[in-house]
Amino acid sequence: MGVSTDEGPQTPFAKLYYSDEMIRKYQPLVTALELMAETEGKDEEVRRDYEKHLKIYRGFEWCSNWDGKKYDIVIFGASGYTGYLTMEYLKRVALVNNPEPFTFALAGRTVSKVQEMRDREFGGTQWEDTPILQASFDDVVSCIDLAKSAHVIINLAGPYSLAQGEVLVDACCHVGTHYCDVSGELPWTLRTLDLYEQAKKGGALVSTSAATAGAIVDVLLFMCAKKAREDHGEELRRAINYQTGGGATATASGGTLASRNAMTQASDEARRKMADPFTLGGFIPQFDRNGMKDVLIEKGTGRCTAKVRKEESDAILNKMGECPYTGLWRVPTMYSFLNTRIVRRSNAMLANLENQPYGKEFNFQEFATLPPDMWKQQQQSSEQPTSKKAMSVEEEKAALEASGKYYKQGEGPPLEELTEAWIANLMWAQTTSGKEIKASYCGNDAYFETSRAAVEWAMTVRFDYDKLPHKGGVLNAAVSGQEPYAKRLIGSGAKVTLGKWLDWSELTPPGFASSRKQ
Repeated sequence: MGVSTDEGPQTPFAKLYYSDEMIRKYQPLVTALELMAETEGKDEEVRRDYEKHLKIYRGFEWCSNWDGKKYDIVIFGASGYTGYLTMEYLKRVALVNNPEPFTFALAGRTVSKVQEMRDREFGGTQWEDTPILQASFDDVVSCIDLAKSAHVIINLAGPYSLAQGEVLVDACCHVGTHYCDVSGELPWTLRTLDLYEQAKKGGALVSTSAATAGAIVDVLLFMCAKKAREDHGEELRRAINYQTGGGATATASGGTLASRNAMTQASDEARRKMADPFTLGGFIPQFDRNGMKDVLIEKGTGRCTAKVRKEESDAILNKMGECPYTGLWRVPTMYSFLNTRIVRRSNAMLANLENQPYGKEFNFQEFATLPPDMWKQQQQSSEQPTSKKAMSVEEEKAALEASGKYYKQGEGPPLEELTEAWIANLMWAQTTSGKEIKASYCGNDAYFETSRAAVEWAMTVRFDYDKLPHKGGVLNAAVSGQEPYAKRLIGSGAKVTLGKWLDWSELTPPGFASSRKQ
């Protein structure tokens, strides 16, 4: 109907909010628009009336049901399995020992489902009446009301690739509400990158993959790079993260399987982007011995394309055997393809925003590693390690069903069955002159650690915002949270070392309690 958003290209939220269908719901603006057309914009009184109603429309007052309350944190999608674990994390850690008191609310598309989870988790406690908010991505007004109700939103409603969550992210950008989620889905991350300028303009920090996959490894690397600069005055040349774990770890939850399935059903274009090691940016060209870029020259056109360094190839991540730098036995791990891309983007962002990358020629790889007894057996074996074909989502589902460990979407094992579970990351980094730096992180079950990563990021941007170097934009969790985020993860109870690895005997569950001193 001719309403200008003054925002350049329309963003996901703006497309819905400034649509003719939505504008027609506010009759005073419709009438003002008609009078503007009749007078060709020449009547000053008509123009003033139009501008008055346009201001009201842009301020959302005419349609908002917001009650004026603003919570420190709102957890959206709280009725599923990750919602359950996040409530457990709040009960056991954050609400008990967070340095600052905080307010929170729960939210979801279906209030009754969220209420059922809230009553199960908080019934009989001081948080049993925790407020519940309703919102859905197809209701633009509910998204803006939800964003206005929070300083920080944690979105747990996956699979992200199958939903229109950009509307909520964009709403957060409009009102300056910080946002994170626990996605492990590259297609979803790529969709949010288009909102960078919108987030920066609104003063909103947006971080997808603030989880075990995506955040924790990058935080360790951030710590190593900082130590390399402070101790040696050098950048990092390379780093390798080794994942390991033990105990009765959880099998894939129903939500995780749904997310993987969503990626397998992605379009050809999305698949092409996922296969690109630099789909999130951070390309570093290969140079020849004369300092010139190595390029591929297209026959017939002469078009030049910079070569990808061999060490950046995804094929490297599928190798099995002894690491030439650490001597650890390494095997492929599923989330290496996500983490390597996130780290490359962090390296590029730190270069562009702070002129302080992990390293100008930096390379990052990630593998799983075997415990000492297992890799010693491998060393003594005459058999060469072989790679097994990864199971498809349907094959994994069938295997879980056969073992009685399959969970539907939104379900997973209770925390009581995961008390012996732990995951660990052993980060090895090397400076440009060859000096080594190590760091390690050991936590409980991976799903619980995802809740830790998301909640502590939310606490960081809520209470440490003044300490953060960047005040808005779509940034990786480690880049947006930096040292304050690392300190909160450590204080929350995770085992973290810098300068050495935890000994294998120390790789045990830290338990479900904070290490912060009262």
